[in-house]
Amino acid sequence: MKKEDARRSRLSCILISGAFIGFTAFFTLGTLFMPDRKFSQMENRPLAQKPQISGENVISGQFGQDTEKYMSDQIILKDGMVKLKTGCDRLMGRTLINGVYFGDDGYMLQRYNENEAQLTENAEAIKTFADSCTVPVDMILSPNSICLNANKLPSGAVSDDQLKSVAKFNSLLGENIEVYNAFDDLKALENSGIQAFYRTDHHWTSSAARAVCDGWLESIGESGTDAAYEYVTVPGFYGTLYSKAPSPSAEADEFGYYINPDGKYNVEFILEQEEMDGFIDGEKLSEKDKYGAFFGGNYALMKITSNAPGGKKLLVLKDSYANAMLPLLADKYSEIWVMDLRYCKTMTASEVIEQNGIERVLMIYNLDFLNEDKNFVWLG
Repeated sequence: MKKEDARRSRLSCILISGAFIGFTAFFTLGTLFMPDRKFSQMENRPLAQKPQISGENVISGQFGQDTEKYMSDQIILKDGMVKLKTGCDRLMGRTLINGVYFGDDGYMLQRYNENEAQLTENAEAIKTFADSCTVPVDMILSPNSICLNANKLPSGAVSDDQLKSVAKFNSLLGENIEVYNAFDDLKALENSGIQAFYRTDHHWTSSAARAVCDGWLESIGESGTDAAYEYVTVPGFYGTLYSKAPSPSAEADEFGYYINPDGKYNVEFILEQEEMDGFIDGEKLSEKDKYGAFFGGNYALMKITSNAPGGKKLLVLKDSYANAMLPLLADKYSEIWVMDLRYCKTMTASEVIEQNGIERVLMIYNLDFLNEDKNFVWLG
């Protein structure tokens, strides 16, 4: 080998080695010396914190596992790298990333795989509760965006049929619960040109929640939502599906909610012993995932009182879909107890009914939730 070629080879090795060392040093030192983040807006979840070292943790291997998770969560520039990876996957033609399909018109659609065993178990728990309940029990059952917007799925997408799952679930509930299926209201809303589901989030819009609320109220012989509502919109909403697959090309949604200027409300968070007037946490409106502005998130047990006429009492058993509907129901019921079985482990729904003179129970759930959740044992 000529001396000149040898020098070039050595220089090349030095440059590659220097680049590798510099790259490793940057991410290692940057991760170690940058302040730890407690929450990732991008991923919409708490991040692992620096693990505590102890002899027991080291011997068991737990310290190593916790350290690996900590470094993975706290690595410098993580959000940007995750977006870059998703962007590269999209450029290579991938349409399914982390369980999320990238569909037409900017829609991100969460894949649905029916869990027949869990659906059956949940249906049986709900049936047992309704059969023993001393007041009327209703359920609003909503399909998800992948059902309503199936025509937007990319070619070759695979997902189970949610309407078949809904029919199967309903057949197991028995005659002591009235199920209001939201599909027709949501489809009619979409056909009228109004968005029923957010593009980057798994929740329905406030317009969809109102359309379904109107339909349910009319089905039990009451008038629909007739307050003089103002509709407030906030741009820059990136929801839960974006958090799962943060694509650089994703377009932000416009978050919206209704306000009744004549309404007077008090919301008590029972276990936290805190209160708020109204339903919107203004600080959450400045964050990426603005759906959390409803009540500031999900809570175990809430009591909503309002100036609605009639003095009627309602218990709402719910997932997060209900959060967009509760402000509307508060103008029809002067006292609403709201129970989220995922977090409320101190009492059962039956005890809430008995202790607070509840006159009707309304369950508000989306199919994905019923397909996965394991907390219906707390119905009592």
